[in-house]
Amino acid sequence: MKKSLCKRQRGSHGDGKSMKIMVTGAGGFVGSRLVAYYGKKYDVWGVTHKDLDLTDEAAVFKTVENYRPDVLLHCAAVSDVAECSKKPELSHAVNVLGTEYLAKACGKTGTKLVMCSSDQVYFRKRGEQESLDAYLEPHWEDCIETPEPLYGKQKLQGEELCLKYQPESVVLRLSWMYDSLTENELEKGRRNLATMLREMLDQKQSRKFSDTDHRGATNVTLVVKNMEAAWKLPGGIYNYGSSNDADMYETVRRVMASFGQEALAEKAIGGNVRNLMMRTDKLARHGIFFPDTAAGLEAFLRKGGAL
Repeated sequence: MKKSLCKRQRGSHGDGKSMKIMVTGAGGFVGSRLVAYYGKKYDVWGVTHKDLDLTDEAAVFKTVENYRPDVLLHCAAVSDVAECSKKPELSHAVNVLGTEYLAKACGKTGTKLVMCSSDQVYFRKRGEQESLDAYLEPHWEDCIETPEPLYGKQKLQGEELCLKYQPESVVLRLSWMYDSLTENELEKGRRNLATMLREMLDQKQSRKFSDTDHRGATNVTLVVKNMEAAWKLPGGIYNYGSSNDADMYETVRRVMASFGQEALAEKAIGGNVRNLMMRTDKLARHGIFFPDTAAGLEAFLRKGGAL
């Protein structure tokens, strides 16, 4: 297999040998940052779909067996919710079968598998007899999930397969994420929550923020920096990212108020309430912490994205 993104800077993990890390989805928002950050310390192979077809079971097994990584960070996915629904066979092949093949291969080689899952597993409809307060409770990892979007359903299936075939897998349910964008991302027209808020503060756009989803949003730089501690976690499922205690309108209103620009947040009228908020107590018990969503966003905007 090609190793066009392979990093060969060496680091040690206690026994004098270089720790080998394989990252799938290395061309993506999270994967590319993981490769860049940990490639300075360890032997990192960043794999894109051009290097490895995750829907090819034989190729997956051969690649993992040949490289034998100590840790495999699985970031690859058809992650666009709308795209998943438009192409269900492709998204199932990548998000479910590809994850299954990796889990089986890691179980065979003894590789620690870290799966990047999503808060979309918590996206469900409010029950007919369910109070709004009950519906808006932040989610624990052991909640019984019935996700509405196909993407959430596929991620949930992938989680189950990871723990079935490699019980030491660490499943990280990631929140909405933001960061400064690279030149390549900008050229592709990528945007995220932080870039949108920065443009609003700089008066480069006239729109107001009115998203009323109840969810967390996390600085991806912190997601990356905490990953080394995350891959050392005991096998299981973890909510991984910034918590929140309000909807995104109220969260952004607080952030904008700290800049004297509270009016840039405008409460939406109507629409369905969605709750993807996560409790992060389990992660904190293992010594991994993220700032809450409002604090993280304000710090990011004040520092111009630098940490």
